[in-house]
Amino acid sequence: MKQEEPQYVPFQVGDETMLLPEVLSNLDFSADSKPASDDDIEGQLRLRDTRFWGRMYIDGWPQTIQYFRAHFGNGPPLGRKKIVFAEPRNACQQLENAEHLNEDYIVIANRGVCTYGTKAKNVMASNVSAIVIVNNEPGVDHLPGPDAHDIDFSVASIAQPEGQLLEVVYDESPVDPVTGFRRVMEGYMVPINCPKSGDCIPTTVDEKRAITKLVEGGTLELLNSDGSVNDNVVKDMPIEYLLAHFGTKVPEDTLDIVVAKPAEACVPLENEVKGKIVLVRRGSCPFVKKAEMVQDAGGRVMIMGNMQANIIRMGVEPRWKGLDIAIPVLMVSKRSYAVLVAESYMGGKIKIKEDEGLKDELGNISNMTINNNVWEYLEKLSKGEEWPRSDAYVKKKFLELSAQYAAWPDRLLSLKEAVVTNYGKEILEDGAKREEL
Repeated sequence: MKQEEPQYVPFQVGDETMLLPEVLSNLDFSADSKPASDDDIEGQLRLRDTRFWGRMYIDGWPQTIQYFRAHFGNGPPLGRKKIVFAEPRNACQQLENAEHLNEDYIVIANRGVCTYGTKAKNVMASNVSAIVIVNNEPGVDHLPGPDAHDIDFSVASIAQPEGQLLEVVYDESPVDPVTGFRRVMEGYMVPINCPKSGDCIPTTVDEKRAITKLVEGGTLELLNSDGSVNDNVVKDMPIEYLLAHFGTKVPEDTLDIVVAKPAEACVPLENEVKGKIVLVRRGSCPFVKKAEMVQDAGGRVMIMGNMQANIIRMGVEPRWKGLDIAIPVLMVSKRSYAVLVAESYMGGKIKIKEDEGLKDELGNISNMTINNNVWEYLEKLSKGEEWPRSDAYVKKKFLELSAQYAAWPDRLLSLKEAVVTNYGKEILEDGAKREEL
């Protein structure tokens, strides 16, 4: 019997088109998407292995990053991983810092020069958990690997804009002389399931919980012009911020601060802001427009001052409009904005600190103290929601929350404004009398 000739398909490698044998995909796009129950761990893991796309959740990264699994290799690793870029960036040779890598790492590589399979094999040799390949053109693909179909390793790809933003943040930090890494980020690769009815969500209960513990904000440390701690503003601390849903991770540097001119930054800025933290007042134009103006002027970070006591995570619609913003974008309250403006005139500096959360006995982050949930709850209170029906219980709840927020000036002010707006000053005055007693 005559043996069938293998089918060959065009495969682009740099400027060269190669003919490589066609192979079957490891992905099953028709696999059952029925969710497993919360107590069916094996079922959750089986479902996880069949998902062909997901999201990267990175600590302090404002938005999730969609990935597609390759047609070859395995699904993404479980658990929290460190994320670094390959050296060389295209991973077409053995990695220069391979001896410092292990299964706790995910390596990002840029597309081009050699095949996806070659990149995967080179990265897999360093014993990491996965390779994520950044596309060099619009869109994201399920990458083929005719030359590496039997590879036992996780391979995925992400779109060009998200990959470039990650690389900008990674490269802004100095090289570690020992490991050769720059700024190491941490997070998860989470397969996403979209059942026929319902939202698209993580496949496992553990991953649903894990992504609720990621950094969404932090505090600002005010420093003198010489970098020493500013003792004059201790009474105003801590100053909380929330990240926008666009932009990039906050820098690790201590930076000068300046107020934008004009203050609302809806048109090109008139003053010198290059390399500085730029204070912008809310109003008159979309958040992303302000960020564009600050970025175009060379600002390093944009801090938005809200016109109320509360803060929110600023959004952008459609999402792609935010992918051109390569600077961090933060929001602070009206009170904190006033403090920062005063410090800018005194020549002060700011160190942006990510929320370190509360840790359990093993050192795992168990709870973030500054997050969107806290401020969403306060916003509901300001709208008259979540309060008890009777005045007596309103007073009781106000006193309990006042004690809970005693160390958080912005939260306490937001709570007081919510009470005054919905119930008048009497409850505040009554609460003050009870505290005196």
